[in-house]
Amino acid sequence: MSFLRRFHNIVSQQNISTTEKIQLLLKFGLEIFDLEIAIVSEVTDATYTILYVESDNAELTPQCKFDLQGTYCVHTLKANKALSFHHAGNSDISKHPCYTQFQLESYIGAPIRVANRTFGTINFSAAKVSQPFTAEHIDYVELFAQWLGFELARIESEVRLRNNYKTLKKVEQVAAIGSWRVNMSNQQVFWSNETKKLHGIDLNTTPSLSEWVKFIDSELYQQKFLHAVSHSKNDGESWELEFPATTQDKRKIWLSCHGEVESKDGGCINLIGSLQDITKDVLLREKLKDQKLEAETLLNERSLLLAKISHEMRTPLNGINGLLLNAMDEPEQAKVTENIQLALRSTEILTSLVNEILDFSKISQKGLSLTYHHSNITRIIYDVVELSKQLANKKDIEFSYSIDLPPQCWVKCDPVRLNQIITNLVSNAVKFTDSGGVELRAYSKERQPDIDLFIEVNDTGIGMSSTSIKHLFDPFKQGENEVGSHFGGTGLGMSIVKELIELMQGTIEVHSILKHGSQFKVCIPLTSAPEPKAKTLPSTKEFDASKLAVLVVEDNDINQKVISAFLSKFNITPDIAPNGKLAIQQCEQSTYDVIFMDSIMPVMDGLTATSTILDKGLVAEHCQIIAMTANTDELSQKHFAAAGMHDILPKPIDFMTLGRIIATCIEKTP
Repeated sequence: MSFLRRFHNIVSQQNISTTEKIQLLLKFGLEIFDLEIAIVSEVTDATYTILYVESDNAELTPQCKFDLQGTYCVHTLKANKALSFHHAGNSDISKHPCYTQFQLESYIGAPIRVANRTFGTINFSAAKVSQPFTAEHIDYVELFAQWLGFELARIESEVRLRNNYKTLKKVEQVAAIGSWRVNMSNQQVFWSNETKKLHGIDLNTTPSLSEWVKFIDSELYQQKFLHAVSHSKNDGESWELEFPATTQDKRKIWLSCHGEVESKDGGCINLIGSLQDITKDVLLREKLKDQKLEAETLLNERSLLLAKISHEMRTPLNGINGLLLNAMDEPEQAKVTENIQLALRSTEILTSLVNEILDFSKISQKGLSLTYHHSNITRIIYDVVELSKQLANKKDIEFSYSIDLPPQCWVKCDPVRLNQIITNLVSNAVKFTDSGGVELRAYSKERQPDIDLFIEVNDTGIGMSSTSIKHLFDPFKQGENEVGSHFGGTGLGMSIVKELIELMQGTIEVHSILKHGSQFKVCIPLTSAPEPKAKTLPSTKEFDASKLAVLVVEDNDINQKVISAFLSKFNITPDIAPNGKLAIQQCEQSTYDVIFMDSIMPVMDGLTATSTILDKGLVAEHCQIIAMTANTDELSQKHFAAAGMHDILPKPIDFMTLGRIIATCIEKTP
């Protein structure tokens, strides 16, 4: 049974209390996350109070109180979002009081929000090291927290209403709540002025019971009301009923009606009660239902995304694995080379998929940023043209282009992201065009002292309907239903393109007719820049860096071989350290000119190792420490610089980038 089905089966049960539902959810969560302790807490100031708990530890009981700073939940509340870690002892929080006192290794939790305030947390933990938590696990715990927020808000609302009723000894005295009375002997009705105001009738008017019923919308609610009155008269029980009503002046409202029996000599003489306008509460309740449905829809979309990404990534992975296995047993060198070239092409496809997923993740976290350089946009577009020719040739379609730009059009921009935008638009056009051709136009208009860059991509492909255009930039959407299955892809490309264009303060327009092709028009404002002084990188044949003493700190055996092979082309044979702790020992014994430092490693990560090496003065002043990482966003760059790293070598490793770094290190080495 799926997670959502089991979740729904628990929360939709009408024959159990909220407390029972919460306990079932906590047990369900322990099963899903494979942990040992489940807690719903309330946090007031610096005090953490257990409200509900599922654990074999008898010391953990409801109303147990702890110092908030001594719990992992302090990080969850500070981040204001779901957090998780599966091995606390091997993380930055290994000195946290919750770890030092209770040795809790695994934790996943989310803040519970009630209305506009943070109520507390729901969290699951264990003393054992668990498997790493996935994005789905984060979605699950956030859905738990959201439902709890809705339920606690509903309970608080009900408690408020009940407290109001208890204080209504004389409902006439309660402001904004109307009172009513029905004489059971003659069916005469009395409405207070507040009740008359609620229904919008004249204060001098006294309705009959039948006239009252007519204010209630729908026959169903009218029958419920009459049944409650009759049942209360016969059995002497109090009742509460919510129903929609239409006032005399045609306003649609919701009313909460409370009724009780007034007895004398064992018989019912009157029914008395109160009426309250609960329209806002009902609307809020409906809003919470919509939000819950939206959360469930998002969870379903995330599951579909994972399935789609899994399918798309397995294709190039299968190619890489199969082609390399074939190359191992292939006696002919030409076929070995061909297999390796095809495997490299599969790695490019896989890298492109990973980059799309990472970019979308940055968009979701508002972390996508630009890195500005002085760039020649004419050269960037001609690079795209050359790639596009190859893509079009493979599909045997025509590719034409028109570039009306100055030969030396230097601007301040992010060249990688600009290339990504244009390449994605052209490759998409080629992808969805089986006959005819694709045209790329690039031109500029002066906007003294700067320019506006215009990019137009036209194709004779499958085109799009108006509905597809409407959802074109939504993630995971690929137009008509059959498009995704026929053409493949994650459906993230166009949403990333739009985000990048807007990040550059630009615009994108789309015109398309189904089965008659599409046109994309992009305008990006760019700041003019002077042409920088040319820097040349010598070829590897004359690029001898053998004088450099190099240390590579990398835990992955394959990555060790990859960078060692690249460095050998510069006549460098590096020392290897598999983690930060051993790197420190190497620096204590040898002097290095360059250290390539992986950022994430077991035992000790690259940031900690770098800070320790510099603090202890284990390297010469000219030594360059280079971060090796797949995280090249602006925030990561700040963290690397703060630790003392001088540059970044992105993964997968680009040979030209490595050459630039080596050249810089040679210049700085005495």
